[in-house]
Amino acid sequence: MHPAELAILLHRALEVRMAHLLERLEMPAWETDAEGLHQVRVSARRLSAVLDLVDAEAYAGHKGHRRTLKQLVTALGPTRELDVHSAALQALHHTTNTPLQAASLEHLEDRLDRARAKARRAMKKDLAELSLRDLPRLLKVANLPHPFQAVSLQDAAWTALEPRLAVLREIRDLASQEDAAALHKSRVQIKKLRYTLEAMEGAFSESPVDLLLPLRDLQTCLGSHHDLAALENWLWDQEAHLRNEDRATLCGGVLDLLGCIAENRRTAFERFTVLVREAPVADLPGALRRTLGLPPLADSSA
Repeated sequence: MHPAELAILLHRALEVRMAHLLERLEMPAWETDAEGLHQVRVSARRLSAVLDLVDAEAYAGHKGHRRTLKQLVTALGPTRELDVHSAALQALHHTTNTPLQAASLEHLEDRLDRARAKARRAMKKDLAELSLRDLPRLLKVANLPHPFQAVSLQDAAWTALEPRLAVLREIRDLASQEDAAALHKSRVQIKKLRYTLEAMEGAFSESPVDLLLPLRDLQTCLGSHHDLAALENWLWDQEAHLRNEDRATLCGGVLDLLGCIAENRRTAFERFTVLVREAPVADLPGALRRTLGLPPLADSSA
């Protein structure tokens, strides 16, 4: 169980993030708006990050609400990815150099529009099966048993935070060789670490916002890399489909576009390697402990 101070701090973070999610869910036609959908997904993830920190046994229905949020994020995922693909293809119109590339883009955008419409229909069906209106009940039934413990807020915050710092030890290894799946996994872990720090900001003597800047830059870079890698995979699928239909001309145009996307993906990875060299991620655990007012660990790597 968390000591009372940390339990209260996390409950307040839970209230704020619940309010943000509910506000976005009430926005008109958010399901059909790419940015609105994205904001709902981000809000659900921020709320989930706090639910992962609280004492689950102190909240009735915690497991069910956590499952609902996970299902919400999952339901929105395919549509979000196709929205990102659509924006990327539209941006490519400004860099196409040949009529063949332009014709291939128009064909791909037509296929993508149909796929997006299909994904939104499936998403709407999935959303109808979720009990999103029940989410606020999580806040009404919280209780904090055994609140008096001989543990400071700062020590308790570090105990909750430390396991989420493991990603910092893995980042430098990721810069040695491009691995899209591993990079995406680390991006998710970095995002969760940022959300955790934001939720526990009240435990710090000074705001850890400045300490988050290198993480934010890394996350943004890895997000660009992931979007390009996912688009590249989608384009290969489209090229295979066209090849099976003996549409060699359009295949050639798609291959040209694939070359551009692959080059941009490699550039994003190179940018990541530069950020890893420049970012003081290895010093972040120690900096966090200092900002919490805690002594350094015996292990100098922390």
